Amino acid sequence: MKHQNKDFIAETIADYEAMKADEQGALLLQIMDDQPVLMGFITNLADDFSDSEHEALVGATVVLINAFVSAGIPVHMVSHQLVDEVIHERLEVYETQKREVDGTLIVEQISASPKVFEDLRNYALFKSRLAEADYEAQESFAVALDTIIALVERSAAAEIGEQE
Repeated sequence: MKHQNKDFIAETIADYEAMKADEQGALLLQIMDDQPVLMGFITNLADDFSDSEHEALVGATVVLINAFVSAGIPVHMVSHQLVDEVIHERLEVYETQKREVDGTLIVEQISASPKVFEDLRNYALFKSRLAEADYEAQESFAVALDTIIALVERSAAAEIGEQE
């Protein structure tokens, strides 16, 4: 989601945080029904992160999908093939970048959507203890978040392409 005059991510974060817990739960259940592959991918990440970090990934996903919907852009269901493609592409970018920067990976500099990544990472820092985590944990979280952003954006882009 490209930065526009209106910051749909920031607005959606504020709207989501203003919801009651049952409203957030209903929205999450709807997204789980609409995006079983994407949510399955995120569920499989649970063992790699603390509970608060994993909840932040789920929350960031809900916010991102909701931002597209608020902007009038539906998000196609993410397919297994798309998950495989995006993981392969993003890992290739990360590995190439890591070699070029002395073994340090700075995801925000190589994210396909730096502004969206920054907004959602800041949200995740607020919602979890990620700021207290070591560098490797923060890097792993950043890679997972960037991959999720790429998956959702690619699915929304497919919807836009079909409408043209």
